[in-house]
Amino acid sequence: MAEHKITMSDRQVLDVTGVLNVERFTDEDVILETQKGMLNIKGEKMHMKELNLDGGIVVIKGLIKSLSYTSEETTKEKGKGILKRMFK
Repeated sequence: MAEHKITMSDRQVLDVTGVLNVERFTDEDVILETQKGMLNIKGEKMHMKELNLDGGIVVIKGLIKSLSYTSEETTKEKGKGILKRMFK
């Protein structure tokens, strides 16, 4: 799988590599599991232009307002049961 990289053009097109899974996708909120943690993308009128999880690539079009990560531990904890994560 390719390294994790983000490329944005004019806040309208966002290319993300190193994507492991798409957790949620709406026209205003996208959550991607990446090699470097969970990536939350906020915006307006977003839609998926390309999705290739085998290659780890997601391309999103729309107005991108913000990008934020949660820690890498979130990705590592994914294998644990939901009850263990809820009752640490």
